[in-house]
Amino acid sequence: MSTLETGRGPRLVPVRGADGRVGWSLVAANGRRLASAVRAYRSDRELAAAIGELLAERAVLRFVLSQREDRLWVWTAHLPARTTRAGAGGGEAVARSARGYLRRDQCRQSVTAFLQGADHVQRLRRLGGGGPALPSAW
Repeated sequence: MSTLETGRGPRLVPVRGADGRVGWSLVAANGRRLASAVRAYRSDRELAAAIGELLAERAVLRFVLSQREDRLWVWTAHLPARTTRAGAGGGEAVARSARGYLRRDQCRQSVTAFLQGADHVQRLRRLGGGGPALPSAW
């Protein structure tokens, strides 16, 4: 039986802030957070649209690895730019690593784990309404 059939594998978990805004975390099958949303959204509908765009555009996300002041490595995923205007810069940041990493190669491995998790979630969505990876409202 595959992980899709058994319901195991990465899943998106909603995160609601004290101000009522909502975001998401991508959580691995072992419970470890892989990534989180860069921003919070005003409503579940806005969040669902953002998740849909993230999953649809996952193959063309641009990842930026950087080192924080505490010397840990982190990544941020950006959607493709939506303009051809010169100097417009990159697209919107949509996801970030859930934690910092001691080494750059560990950070790169985290990017791979995120992409594999996003692929898994997208397959679940295609199989019918999100299954255990997405709340039914998404």
